[in-house]
Amino acid sequence: MVIAIDGPAGSGKSTIARLLAERLKLPKGKSFTYINSGNLYRAICLGCLRAGISPVDPVKALEFAKNASIEYRNKSVFLGGEDVTALLHTDEIDQHTAPLSAIVPIRHVVNDIIRKIAADCDAVVEGRDMTTVVFPDAKYRFYLDASADARAMRRKSQGVSQLGLEEIKEAILKRDEIDRNKTEGSLKIAPGVDYMDTSDLTIDQVYAKLEGKIQLEGNSMAQKEVGSDTNLKDGGAKTQGPKENIQTTLQEEYLKNLENLEEGQLIEGYVIQVTSDQVFINIGYKSEGKIPITEFTEIPKEGEKVQVILEKMEDRHGEVVVSKQKADVKIFWKNLRQAFQDHTMIEGTIEKLVKGGYDVNLGAGVHAFLPISQSDAQKVDKPEKLLELKSPFYVERLYSDGKVNIVVNRRKWIEEEIEQKRSDFFANTQIGADVTGEVKSFTSFGAFIDLGGFDGLLHINDMSWGHVTRPKDFVRKGQEIRLKVIRIDPAEKRINLSLKHFTDDPWVHFEDKYHVNDVVKGKVTKLTDFGAFIELEEGIEGLAHISEFSWIKKIQKPEEVVSIGDEVECMVLGYDLQQGKVSLGLKQVTANPWNEIGDKYPVGTRLTRKVVKLTNAGAFIELEDGIDGFLHGDDISWTKKVKHPGSEIQVGQEIEIMVIRVEKDSRNIKLGIKQLSEDPWQSFAATYKPGTLMEGEVSSITDFGIFVRVPGGIEGLIHKTNLPENREETPEDALKKYHVGDKIKAVVLEIQSDKQKVAFSIRDYQKKVQQDELSHYMAGEESDGDTYTLGDFLKSRDKDTAEGAGE
Repeated sequence: MVIAIDGPAGSGKSTIARLLAERLKLPKGKSFTYINSGNLYRAICLGCLRAGISPVDPVKALEFAKNASIEYRNKSVFLGGEDVTALLHTDEIDQHTAPLSAIVPIRHVVNDIIRKIAADCDAVVEGRDMTTVVFPDAKYRFYLDASADARAMRRKSQGVSQLGLEEIKEAILKRDEIDRNKTEGSLKIAPGVDYMDTSDLTIDQVYAKLEGKIQLEGNSMAQKEVGSDTNLKDGGAKTQGPKENIQTTLQEEYLKNLENLEEGQLIEGYVIQVTSDQVFINIGYKSEGKIPITEFTEIPKEGEKVQVILEKMEDRHGEVVVSKQKADVKIFWKNLRQAFQDHTMIEGTIEKLVKGGYDVNLGAGVHAFLPISQSDAQKVDKPEKLLELKSPFYVERLYSDGKVNIVVNRRKWIEEEIEQKRSDFFANTQIGADVTGEVKSFTSFGAFIDLGGFDGLLHINDMSWGHVTRPKDFVRKGQEIRLKVIRIDPAEKRINLSLKHFTDDPWVHFEDKYHVNDVVKGKVTKLTDFGAFIELEEGIEGLAHISEFSWIKKIQKPEEVVSIGDEVECMVLGYDLQQGKVSLGLKQVTANPWNEIGDKYPVGTRLTRKVVKLTNAGAFIELEDGIDGFLHGDDISWTKKVKHPGSEIQVGQEIEIMVIRVEKDSRNIKLGIKQLSEDPWQSFAATYKPGTLMEGEVSSITDFGIFVRVPGGIEGLIHKTNLPENREETPEDALKKYHVGDKIKAVVLEIQSDKQKVAFSIRDYQKKVQQDELSHYMAGEESDGDTYTLGDFLKSRDKDTAEGAGE
């Protein structure tokens, strides 16, 4: 038989299913097997995370699910032979379980596991799509529902989530949305399923309603009635069967006390039968008492002792009338007064938040007020985390002004417990002792370990001999862990614990195993923006900086070369024993191509290669994979002023270049285009000396003069002071006469071929012309009397010299 229970997360289906499996009895003493389908998905999720697999990777997660060893044993889930039940309800698992369960092939794997388990037993199965897909023909199908607020409160009260109440509610609503939109097994109510809203019901109330709907074969009242196994022998004489009649035994036991029974008396009875709505009590009278099952906080078992109030010896039907509820109240008030007088503790359950504190249910319908300041030994940051907590309390106040007014204190009890345990610890524990504790909480500098109500500190530096970045990488919240005590300070009540001191410090023996320039093997454990951490052995972890990954390539991310888990060869570049650091290199285990770069690309080598990148200063040219040369803008042309290389070449273009310099140490190779041809400046300087006449064309005009392009593509400057053709003309007026494209004649004034500069002059050109004319005249040509004489020339020369000196 299969009882299938469906519903959204937090509706109580797992708790109810477990109770049904525990309490319902089948014929011949058989029991139901409880199957929690959600825990199977959670186990797969946990296994994926442990294996470094994303639980939402449909291919890898499915492969893991198919090959995983997952079993149900005695209500617990085993993964690979390990009981992982306590590890399945964490925020990280919750985050991934819904998306994982939405992967249809994985649902098929889990559903097959469930069907296989249920085929060999009678089962109570709960989980998403149990009533719609997995067991649509189950004899009993139920759909439990609850409001998001109620489900969030239940999840919080379990104490397994670090999230706030609103965050839990948001996560539940998000999961509902995922479940509603699943391709297969979506969140829906199947036809014929019994629906129940559990928002305002207790677990016992929900259980009672479901039990009332389940009619198990052989579980009727007639079969459970108490009777005797008798045989008539020897003319009808009654003999006792192999099992004694319970009712007869009880009657004999109480028969001697019948005359002492009085109405209103508190008496003790035995449970002889439990049905879906009644509990039958034998008090040793002629009939059994019947008590509604709702008067019990926990359903009793047959044979269990119960104290009741005898209300009537006989009612009009001749039946005895008893009340457990009234008995509970009477016993409760007796115990409460005694606890107040003796300053002893009572138990209660924190049920709800009220102004200034909590409402505590002490039982028997009696409630007390717990001030929030007295609810815990520490400040309560999230008051809702104490809801549904069952705990001992001291009674601080019982009555006030004749009215029932009960105030309780939980803090005093906690402080007494903690102080006693701490005192015992300091008195009986020595440094170096092994202790066991539970990981309570994390900080940036370590983890606090609960040693039994008081804390010890496991500092981040005491978790491992190696470098620890996050405490959560070494211990997990709720984990029970064995540690060594390394420091005790009773005055300050401080306890320091260590995980690493169970082994020797590996750094003590480091120099026996490792030396600079040794080539070693290691495993990549972590990647960062600046490199990769490589574990050489447990506790010895080194860093390979990203700059030590390749001789020739500029690595942007470590993932381009290595992955977590890779086994790699590397070289020990250096170490610091005091700080526990090792510098490693990956590239050092391969040949450095720059050592032969000069032989491979000697100066003067002509190449045709592709442009891979442009900058404002020039262009990078790929010579081979990982090795680029740089072409500066000044090396593109002998004569042209290149402001940006993009005006001459483009990325992806193949161009011819020449190697003009190789700097092996700095890993620079300089390239040039202009070096493929002769330097026109050298030819110009050899051909044209200062004083030589030139013809050119105005190429541009500036405020300080004009630029003239002459043969060979060379440009030179005529400063504006060298523009006037006579003494009357000013430089400014002379500058205005010229336009781009004008043909002019000038004299070479100065050449600086190494700086690619040449200066011309029109004024000196005019003087040159005059001198040539004078020289021609003085060479022997005759002239008449009114012609230009030598005296005129000397006067003119003296005047020009004086003007030149004044300029």
